[in-house]
Amino acid sequence: MVKLGDLNVSKVAKKGMMHTQTGTPYYASPEVWMDKPYDFRSDIWSLGCVLYEMITLLPPFRATSMQALSQKVVRGNYDQIPSHFSIDLTQMVRSTIQVAPKNRPSCDKILAQPGLLNHLTGTLEDLDVSPERIMSNENLLSTIRCPRNLGMITDKLPRAQYSPLKKSKSTDLE
Repeated sequence: MVKLGDLNVSKVAKKGMMHTQTGTPYYASPEVWMDKPYDFRSDIWSLGCVLYEMITLLPPFRATSMQALSQKVVRGNYDQIPSHFSIDLTQMVRSTIQVAPKNRPSCDKILAQPGLLNHLTGTLEDLDVSPERIMSNENLLSTIRCPRNLGMITDKLPRAQYSPLKKSKSTDLE
């Protein structure tokens, strides 16, 4: 299980003085850097930046000063993800780190991307069924295979990892 968190406050040195700034500069969207209104799509940008960093172990936009960082973010140019990563993952990052907010996907669109759905449900394309069908009782029951002679089932099960209970004498109550 992985949990990501951002306490949403950072210290920034400007002219030798420390100032508190909300948001992580490496993950701030172009609209935040340009001091324009922003909405949930700014969080999608940040998600893309975090995902990129998880893949490459470096933030997508790096600079030695805040001004240089701002310019890189506003232009939206970053190094490509190494080619040994999947096209689906590369496309996920590319779609979230879009300079124009209107071009970024919603959470629903991200969760509906085939590459992500394949990981969540186990290659839907190979099964050629919907997520609803996969989770239905009908489909789950068809995955259970029992031997024709149920007495042989114990041969297929792993051995018990505990000592069998001793039988105790019981008294019948009338």
